[in-house]
Amino acid sequence: MFSLVAIRYTDAAARLKSFSAAARECGVSQPTVSAAVADLEATLGTALFLRGRRMLELTSTGTRLLPRIAEVLDAVNALQAESRDLASTARSELRIGFTPLAGAARVAALLDPFTKQHPETRMFFFELSVVELESRLSAGQLDVIIGCGFRRVRTHKRLKLLSDTLVLCSKDAEIEGLTAVQLATASKCCLLLTEDICGLATATRGLFESAGLNLEAYPGRAMSYGALEDWVELGLGSAVMPRYHVRNRAIAHSLQDAVGVPLALEVEAVWKSPLASAEHAASFLTYLHRVAPTFAREMNY
Repeated sequence: MFSLVAIRYTDAAARLKSFSAAARECGVSQPTVSAAVADLEATLGTALFLRGRRMLELTSTGTRLLPRIAEVLDAVNALQAESRDLASTARSELRIGFTPLAGAARVAALLDPFTKQHPETRMFFFELSVVELESRLSAGQLDVIIGCGFRRVRTHKRLKLLSDTLVLCSKDAEIEGLTAVQLATASKCCLLLTEDICGLATATRGLFESAGLNLEAYPGRAMSYGALEDWVELGLGSAVMPRYHVRNRAIAHSLQDAVGVPLALEVEAVWKSPLASAEHAASFLTYLHRVAPTFAREMNY
């Protein structure tokens, strides 16, 4: 198997007539270049250089094969250049990540008007945890992430899309008849939590901590909102949930702060500042700023 790296090192050594000079140009050590060239010679079954002289020289075989090596490198460079051109001009793609809290159905409905207005832009969706979304955004593997609880980063832009009203799902006898429940009352319940992949568990703890209240957490962790609600139905405890994700509204009680203000989680869109430089991305960000928040309110989420 031919090594492209070895071919590059061989080309540099032939041009510069020195393994040491080739190593400096390629940013590696001289033994690395020598070993790669020797491997290529072994693969080809012939020597390419005359060694042991003050200046490195090609063998007769090396002289004949050097133009072929140059052709290989030219082809690779042309392939890379064309690939970059296609990526920067012809392709219009947006990679959207979201947490389970945002919800696939809701994200699809929120972005549907844009996809209909811009059929030339391909949308790819990824449902991941908060940590994974932040990691992929930083690595350039996602363009926009949607959810709550994202860290504040100086080079990131953010936009509030909608507010998720919070409720306390409970079958506790002292709560069942109440329309609304204040945090102080909820703190007396054994609270069920999810594995913290969507930010809900962290947000729930934050609500009680900011109010100076203790949170009694059930030792187990649910993997989904459906499981969380099932555990409430089984009488294992109560759970703070976004109203949007609750199936049985009969056990959902509006969650309020100490002065009776309903509590909510803010669902945000976050992206890197340079994203706006791409034309198709700029159109999408304009849509998010001008249309998506209004559309979200109309959906009554």
